[in-house]
Amino acid sequence: MKFMKIFVLSVFFMLMTPFASFSMVEEDLLVEAFTATKAQIESFDVADWSIINRDFMEFSDMKKIAENAFRIFKTADEKFSLIQEADSMYRVVILDGYLYDGNSVRIVVQAVKLPEEFEKEPQTYLAVSVTGSDVRKLREVKQKVAGVITSNGGQSRITTCLSGAIYGRLNKIEQDKIVKRMLEKLKIKEVEKMEELEMQSFMGYSPLIPDSFEIMGKKYNVNIAMRYSEEDDKTYIWMGVPVLSIEY
Repeated sequence: MKFMKIFVLSVFFMLMTPFASFSMVEEDLLVEAFTATKAQIESFDVADWSIINRDFMEFSDMKKIAENAFRIFKTADEKFSLIQEADSMYRVVILDGYLYDGNSVRIVVQAVKLPEEFEKEPQTYLAVSVTGSDVRKLREVKQKVAGVITSNGGQSRITTCLSGAIYGRLNKIEQDKIVKRMLEKLKIKEVEKMEELEMQSFMGYSPLIPDSFEIMGKKYNVNIAMRYSEEDDKTYIWMGVPVLSIEY
């Protein structure tokens, strides 16, 4: 499922902002905005992707890319699992690794042949995702993730997501107050709001964040979501820059 999230995200950027390159956002700003909600940050997720060539690559070469990328993150003798799938139109290698520092790494190399109506050559994507819980390592992780992409000839399009929770069910007024605190910290003046049962989602533009994407003439670079979980009696909060690239 996470692979599909990464792939869908990559298609989204390819269609909406083909020339965008998201820069390193100030991590302190994101953490400050998130902790203004009084929520406990439980995890972060950094994802990046890019087209790295116009070839329908062989599995042997795809595995080398994935394994070399993993070496950038490993600190000792951490192991990884690797699976591959294929049909006549695509080949994909998925590497999952777990590091001694508590972070998990997923690296996806996918070669695709596009349908004839696209009139484009085959191409290979590289997607990298790192999940951890120590936000003090966020800056270092982002640098490594972007480095994997650029060292393979790609253009970095990093997304950063923070996840946290507040105990108990919050009513709509309480939820709106929490979102307002985040918006104020990021100087976001207008938001697009979507609601569905226990879920609220907001998208807006912060002038404090260097880059953005555009939809229907409007700029966006921050995505916030909230949802109450009856299972563990927590209200979960997610913040993504420029969008949420994780399941919520």
